[in-house]
Amino acid sequence: MSYKSERQHTVKSDIRFSGIGLHTGVECLAVVRPGAANTGLLFRRLDVEQGDNVIRANPNNVLHACHGTTVANADGNSVATIEHLMAALALCGVDNAEIDVTGPEIPIYDGSASFFVSAINSAGTCAQDADRQPIIVVDRTKVVDGDRWIEIQPSDDRIIDIEIDFGDCLIGRQALSIDLDAVQILEKLSSARTFCRLNEVEALRGIGLILGGSLSNSLVVDGDRLLNEEPLRDEAEFVLHKALDLIGDLYLLGAPIVGHIRAMRPGHDLNTRLAQAIARQAKPALRPAAQEPVRVTA
Repeated sequence: MSYKSERQHTVKSDIRFSGIGLHTGVECLAVVRPGAANTGLLFRRLDVEQGDNVIRANPNNVLHACHGTTVANADGNSVATIEHLMAALALCGVDNAEIDVTGPEIPIYDGSASFFVSAINSAGTCAQDADRQPIIVVDRTKVVDGDRWIEIQPSDDRIIDIEIDFGDCLIGRQALSIDLDAVQILEKLSSARTFCRLNEVEALRGIGLILGGSLSNSLVVDGDRLLNEEPLRDEAEFVLHKALDLIGDLYLLGAPIVGHIRAMRPGHDLNTRLAQAIARQAKPALRPAAQEPVRVTA
């Protein structure tokens, strides 16, 4: 995910992913294909017959961000739960790719980004004949929802300070500082799994969510117990996953962000709102022909 690389990158060859979606429970095949320089990340719904089937990964295309991030185009064609794949593309430094999908939702696998990261690393990436243009934060920007908030401020480093608070159960209160240019943190980030509390399951299924959820693709907490047979992969796995979601959602901007992010109880709603706020200030960055790093001001 280094912004210091001078060139944009894409994957060397097609990479296939298949499995069920977390929320729909529907089987889907996703194929990440090499993309041309300066085209960004494009989803293509191969199973839809009406309207434009191409959906650009862009903050302004977020349809909703309730327990996952869904993007859609002007014709209403959408693809859901893209955040883990987006995070993997960010962590692996993939700037351009075309992602063909045959269903409404990206496969969930084990609820982390580890399968995506491993497959991308195995296929490899290649440099392209175009410069990578980071988004450089100049002034502080903040989005707020009650006692939840995320802010980004100027820094020469790329740091995420993140805190979550589920004080009524095993998850508890966790805080972490992450240097996105430190290689040793990337495996921890990519392997952190999504989670929920058992008392939320019935309500979420009642509104048509987590229909494909199970103990094989989500951590489930019941009070002070973890219901999964597999133990936590890291003592900070819960907050690590929230950081992974944040990275994936902000990569809708299509470029690494140089700045210091502080997040208190973030979620997809706040993550995508911050991405949209940055996009409003950094319109040149979203145009493929930008030649200079884009500086964001509030």
